[in-house]
Amino acid sequence: MEIFLVRAISDATKLKYTEVVFVTCQFTALFFSFFFRRYLKPTNTSTTTRYTAQLLLGISMVLFSFGRGTIHFLIDSIVCYVMTLTLDPRYSQLFVTFFSVSYMSAIHLYFQFSNLGVNNLDYIGPLMILTEKLSSLAWSVHDGFARKEEDLNDLQQHMVVREYPSPLKFFSFIFCPQNLLVGPVTYYADYCAFIEGKPFMLKIKDEKGEEKLVYTEPSALYAITGKLFFTLLSSLCLLTLVPRFPIMGNVDDDFIQNYSFLFRLGWLIISIEVAKSKYFLAWVWADAINNAAGLGFNGYDDKGNPKWDGVTNVRIWEFQTATSLKVLIDNWNISGARWLRHVCFDRMPYQKKLTTFMLSSIWHGFYPGYFFTFGSASIMVAASQKVRVNLRHHFTSSSRLKAGYDVFTWACTHLCLAYFIAPFTFLKFDLCVKYFNSFYWFLHVLAFMAIIFLPGRKRSKTPAKTEMNGVYESNHNSTDGKVNNHTETKKEQ
Repeated sequence: MEIFLVRAISDATKLKYTEVVFVTCQFTALFFSFFFRRYLKPTNTSTTTRYTAQLLLGISMVLFSFGRGTIHFLIDSIVCYVMTLTLDPRYSQLFVTFFSVSYMSAIHLYFQFSNLGVNNLDYIGPLMILTEKLSSLAWSVHDGFARKEEDLNDLQQHMVVREYPSPLKFFSFIFCPQNLLVGPVTYYADYCAFIEGKPFMLKIKDEKGEEKLVYTEPSALYAITGKLFFTLLSSLCLLTLVPRFPIMGNVDDDFIQNYSFLFRLGWLIISIEVAKSKYFLAWVWADAINNAAGLGFNGYDDKGNPKWDGVTNVRIWEFQTATSLKVLIDNWNISGARWLRHVCFDRMPYQKKLTTFMLSSIWHGFYPGYFFTFGSASIMVAASQKVRVNLRHHFTSSSRLKAGYDVFTWACTHLCLAYFIAPFTFLKFDLCVKYFNSFYWFLHVLAFMAIIFLPGRKRSKTPAKTEMNGVYESNHNSTDGKVNNHTETKKEQ
């Protein structure tokens, strides 16, 4: 059901109705977050009030954005909540994960077979985030009630839940307005710690040498301002450059027939590069909204400056300057990778990569383009690792050679990204095949040749870390429900 004022703004600005709704909700969440942090501090406001304020705005945003679609959020969350409370914690997480993923998949298929297309501002996007929240909470409850502390890895200890959530806590977490529409996901233990103010509780020593707890909130103004400025730049790029370099132009018949291979390759790279602005805008803006509320504080750096990167989906500098596909992927959709590790990768006794890949694919949806992208990415990553093992050591003898190698691998990395990510937009099988045919599947051929003919790395006798550890370890959010001990850092300040 459309709202008259929103439709009027949409018509006046030439923006889509859903885009106006999204912008309105995100601005509302931003202003509310400033208000929440300033006037509803945990030092002068009860946790019940803070949980309730979050819940009321969150449910209002869902109703405003999706109307009758709100029923899907309620069905999914209520069923999973009841299962978490009533089923044996030794296996309740399996039922919750299966139900939530299945419910989300049913919505995916409904949109796909109803020929409604893909709109990132439909309720399917927030339902995907809801699936992450519900399944991760169920696994955290399982770890807290059915497993021993010494059997948990670092991530599981960080996210463990040792008491069942009350209805208020649960639904406030589910409808948290700061990450409701586009994420990044804040997990239950982190969310409760944020509401209770634990990330800002520091141990300090007084003049007598006695320890005491002090509540202190470091400024997030610099982080928020920078992220909002980058959001503005991304929005300008989205409005001006994306229409001039549409990704769908890469499968236009006239374009394919009348332009050379190299020209089309250049167009592909540019169109993908400017299209990233859509994700940068949504994720960085959401990151700023989280910071405005006090979410995302991640301790202090070596110089004593506060870090506000604990809740983020993309590290833009690391992503844009990546010289390998693994580094590039590790810095994209970070909270999603953390979820995959928590509910799948670390849980599987065998076929970890395959199972995680399948869950990631299902989570995104069932369009053929998604499988073209993920399958191609897997092949490219395997090939790039072999190339690196066989070539890199030849270019480390001097800084000049290494710099040249880094520039070359950076260009190859982003070429591969543009090549395999385009089907994510095409979606349909015939368009994906037409696209790859127009480029003669050249990177697939080169990748398979590298995999087949280049020798692999010699296996070390010492066990290696699991491949997804880096994603979590480099993004460890200090808001884990424990009191952070920054005594020495605070004294230096």
